[in-house]
Amino acid sequence: MHLLSEKSFISETSIPVILQWWLQRKRRANSGDVLSHPIVQDVDSSYLDKYQRLMDVYAVVKSGGAKAQIQAAKEHCGREREAITQRLNQISNQPEATDEYLRLLHETQELERSTHWRINQLKDIHPDEEIAVRGYLTDIEQILIR
Repeated sequence: MHLLSEKSFISETSIPVILQWWLQRKRRANSGDVLSHPIVQDVDSSYLDKYQRLMDVYAVVKSGGAKAQIQAAKEHCGREREAITQRLNQISNQPEATDEYLRLLHETQELERSTHWRINQLKDIHPDEEIAVRGYLTDIEQILIR
């Protein structure tokens, strides 16, 4: 299974290899003979990284693709920021609301940070990865429900 490189890019050639590895891993885990097939740490962890990347891209593809998810993240952030800003404006002249005001400022920072992180994760998905995963949706789903 040498088709997987160190790069985490998912391609049309790596998807069948990843799925085959996952099936073998599931069979071993379900066989009751797990100890006779030791897991090779470096090899298995490399495949597991690829499998996790595949599942990340799969989830994004199933939810409309990276562009749609970036737009959704921006819209969600905007709605949440607007709600927080409205509440901040309501309590800005209330000295007894200092703790809530500070909490809301912190929440705004966390919202911005998490949205920025999510968008960066989505931008890291190459359009060719989405295309490759879209082409294997049926195969991926069959492996997942077995």
